Amino acid sequence: MNAKAEPAKIIVFVIPDLKGNGAERVVLTLADELTAQGHSCHIICFKRFQELRSKQTVQTHIFPLQFLRWLPRSIRGRVVAPLLDRFIRLKTGNPDLVLSNLLPADRLLSHSQLPNVQLIVHNTLSQEVLDSAKPEKQSELRSMLKSIYTRKPCIGVSRGVLADLQQLLPQQTQAVCIYNPVDLELIAEAAQEPNPIKLPEYFIHVGKFKQAKRHDRLLRAYALSGVKTPLVLVGQGELLGTAQELAKELGISERVSFEGFHSNPYPLIAGAKGLLLSSDFEGLGLVILEALALKVPVLSTDCPSGPNEILPTANLVAMDDLQGFADKLRALDQNPAAFQVELKPEFSPTYAAQKYLEQASSATTHML
Repeated sequence: MNAKAEPAKIIVFVIPDLKGNGAERVVLTLADELTAQGHSCHIICFKRFQELRSKQTVQTHIFPLQFLRWLPRSIRGRVVAPLLDRFIRLKTGNPDLVLSNLLPADRLLSHSQLPNVQLIVHNTLSQEVLDSAKPEKQSELRSMLKSIYTRKPCIGVSRGVLADLQQLLPQQTQAVCIYNPVDLELIAEAAQEPNPIKLPEYFIHVGKFKQAKRHDRLLRAYALSGVKTPLVLVGQGELLGTAQELAKELGISERVSFEGFHSNPYPLIAGAKGLLLSSDFEGLGLVILEALALKVPVLSTDCPSGPNEILPTANLVAMDDLQGFADKLRALDQNPAAFQVELKPEFSPTYAAQKYLEQASSATTHML
């Protein structure tokens, strides 16, 4: 009720594209909720690429960044930012809040001259960017992160992401935490579509086949557990072949199903006996929220950051404890109800939208 009484605002989300990943789903969820509340929302993308559905008619505009990619990254932000600022004003008017999402957008908007730009940090930057780099590149990357994420106020999508940002960049003193929301109605509706998985019961993991998701850990724990309930892996990525080979080596390939990418994974999640997460790090772990929204039990590594802000200790296992993962997987297989968790209200779109509107009002106050 209070949200609807809020004076209508113009809110712009900038993100490279609308592929079927976590940050992209969050942007659409927020834009849908704010549009439903009567605000004017716009999404600026750099590519005309959309895998995700929207409940509302949110205006999407394509800023043709590909024609400017010949510019060196070291100067691209300074050169392109004025063009992007002009494009935003042309398409949206004078926005009350501009929310940048993911590094390619952050790199540009950190140089924006619009007075109300904030960068949403979707992951633990120290691990996503620094820890995955070669030692000789880390100093250069740290300087790059400092040049981007200390220019504008930032929003961390979990307390862990915020703490990581502040530890990495103590100079960033204008940062807050706003949890990513999950749209219960949209997920429940999408989950009603036919489930292509015809198994009577199965465990599921949804995520890209990349190093951070640690499919190797999941497959080894699954093999060690000895459970007979099949494991369904949804996603694609560069390490897919490696995971398939490991399943063969472990002698579990007949119980592991590689299902590829699904633009609507919700029927698959809803039909699962439990959702498993085996990551080295997450921003928040949106798929955990989606599983809980569908009343599906979850077992996750206690990785930074997010899972331990959503799940109780009983649903978590230490990252380096393969035997513990296997033991809890057996317990989940025997008694799924013991792993059921209620979704907290702070993960609702209404709650998140109100927090972002407060940021818009705060930005307006600072300008006056």
